[in-house]
Amino acid sequence: MSHRPILPLLSALVLSLAAPLRAETVDVPDVLAGPVDAPKASVSLVAERPAARPGEPLTVGLRFFLDAHWHVYWQNPGDSGEAPRLRWTLPAGWTASDPLWPAPARIPTGPLVNYGYEGDVILPVLLTPPKDAAGSAPVKVKATWLVCREDCIPGKATFEFELPVQAEAAEVDPVWSPRFAALRDARPRPTPARFARDGEALRVALPELEAPPGAAVHLLVAEEGVLGPTTPVEVSRPAGGGLILTAKLESTAPDPLDRLVGLVQIDGDPQSSRAIDAERVEAIAGAAPAAGPAPLPPEEQTSLGLAVLFALLGGLLLNLMPCVFPVLSLKILAFVDHAGDDQGVIRRQGWLFTAGVLVSFWALAGALVALRAGGEQLGWGFQLQSPTFVAGLAVLMFGLALSLAGVFEVGLSLTAVGGRSEWGAFGTGVLATVVATPCTAPFMGPALGFALTRPPVESMAVFTALGAGMALPYLVLSYAPRLLARLPRPGPWMTTFKQLMAFPLFATVLWLVNVFLQQTSVTAAGALLTALLALAFAGWLWGRLQHTGRTGPAWVLAALLATGPGLWLAHGAVTFDGGADTDDALWQPWTAEAEARLRGEGTPVFVNFTAAWCISCKVNERVVFDRADVREAFARNGVVALLADWTDRDDEIGRTLAAYGRQGVPLYLYHPPGSSGRRPEVLPSVLTPDMLIATLDGAIDD
Repeated sequence: MSHRPILPLLSALVLSLAAPLRAETVDVPDVLAGPVDAPKASVSLVAERPAARPGEPLTVGLRFFLDAHWHVYWQNPGDSGEAPRLRWTLPAGWTASDPLWPAPARIPTGPLVNYGYEGDVILPVLLTPPKDAAGSAPVKVKATWLVCREDCIPGKATFEFELPVQAEAAEVDPVWSPRFAALRDARPRPTPARFARDGEALRVALPELEAPPGAAVHLLVAEEGVLGPTTPVEVSRPAGGGLILTAKLESTAPDPLDRLVGLVQIDGDPQSSRAIDAERVEAIAGAAPAAGPAPLPPEEQTSLGLAVLFALLGGLLLNLMPCVFPVLSLKILAFVDHAGDDQGVIRRQGWLFTAGVLVSFWALAGALVALRAGGEQLGWGFQLQSPTFVAGLAVLMFGLALSLAGVFEVGLSLTAVGGRSEWGAFGTGVLATVVATPCTAPFMGPALGFALTRPPVESMAVFTALGAGMALPYLVLSYAPRLLARLPRPGPWMTTFKQLMAFPLFATVLWLVNVFLQQTSVTAAGALLTALLALAFAGWLWGRLQHTGRTGPAWVLAALLATGPGLWLAHGAVTFDGGADTDDALWQPWTAEAEARLRGEGTPVFVNFTAAWCISCKVNERVVFDRADVREAFARNGVVALLADWTDRDDEIGRTLAAYGRQGVPLYLYHPPGSSGRRPEVLPSVLTPDMLIATLDGAIDD
């Protein structure tokens, strides 16, 4: 797909309006019309012969004489830009072909790659008069183009001329005929080709083409949106000779893709170009299995052993992240309640909690791997991108908080930490995993990035290590009788402590309601708050009946407790119109095009990949980004801050995270000034003000 930078085009449009182009018919024998002195280019219409012959095509061409380092584009401009366009007005019976595009060069512009031409270039066109043509024919052509370096300037001109028609072939033009002959000689020779689509992979078989070992082979597709110019092309050499090229298709590639027209270049050399016009086949014999996700950049590649170690450390540190704090209160109550029990009972509780964590991580990993295999761009915490899940979690946490506060008692619930239920320990492990997903701890990013680009067995090994790391402190504590002996004995004080521990859960509910509001609408958030009010009232009635011993009506209200809020919430109109807060003047909305454009201009760029449901992100916002000295550092160094909001599903953000080996937020990237074409600096998930200020200031001073 061609992504056209908006601001350069708008500024260029203003320049073009300030100095409008005009077509001038100049009486010069070696041109049909022009030249037009356009910004950064002289443009004219030239011909191989000064006159046409009835029924025979005449080769004419739009000629660009460009300033040094400026370029115009091929029919597929690449990552950005716009191809020249010609609109002909011809007498009846006359025809004009599409441009016969010469082989383009690959033109890097920052992180982008374009296809185009520099210097002196002619775009040939065949003009064919009818067999009965005579005299002269009025010809008019409107041309538009985009000439670019780092900036882009649009141009346009209208060429009008009288083209003579004579029975005898006119003498060739001594200036332009050799140029057109050279263009014909340089036209890419066709080579046999066929292609197959294997899921997201494009395979092209070239049985008669060879390339030296280690040479880069580039596939230039004439149609935009099929294959990106920076997409890696894997080259294999079947036993029978030739080449097989494999590359990942763009998400916009049409399906069915019936024909593949374009060029193949060796090491990006236009003179090596071979033209392909391939028909689709079911499969390419001798091709390797379908390519998996794009590999990580070499500096971020890791092994299975290292990924498992990172996952174990990340799981341990996940216990210190703010999203897990509310559930820590449940485990504290559990250990206090069992402080005087037999050691075997305590150890069994520890193993059941561990089992709850591991089973939950396995279920989460299985769902995530399966959905990504189906083409979904999902990552860590993906379930919180669903407003329905967020609302359900808010209702669950609110019910648990009411129970801890003593509004009602549930003997076999996830909060059965005050009783002897072993299933309570398992359920607490499940709940700990559910509420942990909004956070990404240090070491987790590389581990998750590895897990979701590997086969299922390796993915499950990493997720198992992540769950084991999270459960390990509790399991170790259950085997440490001396530490447990220091805990206070159960007693009346536990009632007060238990009620106090309800408030972290209430705080979690407030956060979930805020996430839900940003994902949906005020109407839907009102429905959720009404559901929570209904839940509180039903819980209070249930508690009153429990105190009177009337357990029959209590179970009726329990059913209401389970179903009423959900039905009430479903009654609310849920609309998706929100996301993370972008009203902050510091942040501009992120797009890949905006990031690339700013980098190409040499502007320092900071990119914040965040989400409303990401607690780690919100902590960094309050502790770091909201500070006056941090904002002064952004302003002092002229850094443009871009906000990539992943609150709701966004496949482009998902692909970008995967390109940096991450499957969740936060991710912080810093592009220093003049760093176009280089990898950005990836900052830690847990930021400090001094760290960020030093990064912004230090990079400027380098």
